[in-house]
Amino acid sequence: MDNILQALNNSIELGTRSSLILIAVDKELSLDELVSLDYALLYSEELGGPKNLHPALPNHIAEIAHRREYLPKALNFFIQKGVVTVEARSTGYCYSSNERTLDFVSCLQQPYFRKAWIVLDWISENYQWITDIQLTRLKERKL
Repeated sequence: MDNILQALNNSIELGTRSSLILIAVDKELSLDELVSLDYALLYSEELGGPKNLHPALPNHIAEIAHRREYLPKALNFFIQKGVVTVEARSTGYCYSSNERTLDFVSCLQQPYFRKAWIVLDWISENYQWITDIQLTRLKERKL
């Protein structure tokens, strides 16, 4: 299972999906919101959305803890490359898209990313509800 998690959730994958989310939502997001929306991007059917982007493996909820641990490293890489912007706020760090984010994601033409945009459209319309639900679930599970 660890190899599967790493294959689907390495730094480049996490940063790429975060870039897609930031473009789709077009708002500053906290790390916890990005983690929640990344989970929703992969397992949207669980939240009443479009077909899952990744297969729902047993205990895939544990991936949230993995993402929460590794997403900062992925974001830092994308920040260093200028693809993601970060701002320190009184509530913590907030991440947002910029012109380079749009340049980067517009190059992603593989079928995986075309499927992702279907879910991202749904996320952009429902992101506040999704993050509220996911953050409540995280608190309940204490992940």
